[in-house]
Amino acid sequence: MAKVLLVDDVELFLELERSYFEGTGHETVSATSGVRALEAVEQEQPDIVLLDLFMPDMNGAEVCCKIRSNPQWQHLPVIMVTSAGKEEEIRRCLEAGCDDYVTKPVNRKELLEKINRLLGEVKYRTEPRLPVSFPATVTVGGEQEQGYVLDLSSTGAFLQTENLAPVGTSVLVSMELPTCGAIEIAARVRRIEVGEPAGVGVYFVRPPACIGDYVASLPVVSKEESQVHEVLEDLPIDSLRDEVAQLRRFQSNAEEELQRMNRRVVELEQENREFAEHMVHVEEVNNNLSNLYIASSRLHSEMKRSTVSEVIKEIIINFIGAEKFAVLLQKEGSELFEYEAGEGFDDQEFPTIRPGEGLIGRVANEGESYFSDEKVGEGSDDPLNPLVVIPLNIHGKTTGVLAIYRLFTQKEEFEAIDYQLFSMLAEHAATALFSASIYEVSERKRETYKGFMDLLLQQ
Repeated sequence: MAKVLLVDDVELFLELERSYFEGTGHETVSATSGVRALEAVEQEQPDIVLLDLFMPDMNGAEVCCKIRSNPQWQHLPVIMVTSAGKEEEIRRCLEAGCDDYVTKPVNRKELLEKINRLLGEVKYRTEPRLPVSFPATVTVGGEQEQGYVLDLSSTGAFLQTENLAPVGTSVLVSMELPTCGAIEIAARVRRIEVGEPAGVGVYFVRPPACIGDYVASLPVVSKEESQVHEVLEDLPIDSLRDEVAQLRRFQSNAEEELQRMNRRVVELEQENREFAEHMVHVEEVNNNLSNLYIASSRLHSEMKRSTVSEVIKEIIINFIGAEKFAVLLQKEGSELFEYEAGEGFDDQEFPTIRPGEGLIGRVANEGESYFSDEKVGEGSDDPLNPLVVIPLNIHGKTTGVLAIYRLFTQKEEFEAIDYQLFSMLAEHAATALFSASIYEVSERKRETYKGFMDLLLQQ
């Protein structure tokens, strides 16, 4: 089996990634920085690299560029891990030379499928490519070239071009389809054809579903059907008249039966769609709950409050997918809620919140979560007007709140899984912070008691 190099500056996320490979037979090694990743590539000789994009000192794109600059590692498969999969992030990853990418929170099944494909253990989705002919713009290294799409599937295409980019080259394909409109898709060159017509075969990175819808709408003519048409074309007209008359007698009955069958096909397709959507939802729930279980285990293993706050922050970024948020806690002996940790704010600019005042104060006072009904994708920059406010409750008392202002993933509205995931995280966070506070109080008392005992023993 393969050796997988995991690269991330957050130990919690490395721990989660290691869990994905349990029972797969793959061996994992890890590195916590870009510099150590390059050292590990030389020392460990991995078969594939799972590389975080956002790291201090040397980010994932820089690491990938250095890997590609070494002739020995030019063909080493690299999967980049991004926070949101935004278009500029994807382009940055592909330009650096990575082979594919996944977004946080990582879906285990998707990750393993990509790894197996790049390792060659399973064939890439070999869906049939159908003949087409329409113009497309191919961009390689910032240079545009007009070409033609000559065959197409939901996962790739053959592009007729003058410039034949090498295998593994990242390209952008711009084209227009009836089901998609004008689209631009990131792709990688998989094969080169130098005959007539000359061009490149590419596979799409994260192709939109509308491409598959278009391919499904294309007529498929089998070899047998083509042969039948050729035979009929050679027959004289008179010999076909009797056959035509007989066919017409059956036509009305056949059309009625066909309509009935078509209605049933539509019903079955709808049932299949609903079942598939349900399975995808179940898989997503299981993936998120597994991630949260591993993250919460790490969270509850920490007793120092400052460390607990940092772990909570990492969980919110990597597993909740929050780009901008704040954790507010009640200080000992005060009813006010003050900034403890977050992203996109600092404690100097964030206001102190009094219970009952404003949206955050109301949630803190009532102990009930708030989720905005407005468009989630727009986010909020107003500290007093977050998208989500979740109380951190312990023993029926609100000791803090989690306020979320912007998510990495651009979604129109919150889904059922969001309510469940956010609420469960809040429960874990409240419990861990409470335990850490009790531990610190007990440690202070222990130190005080130890001081008294030392004084008594000295007398």
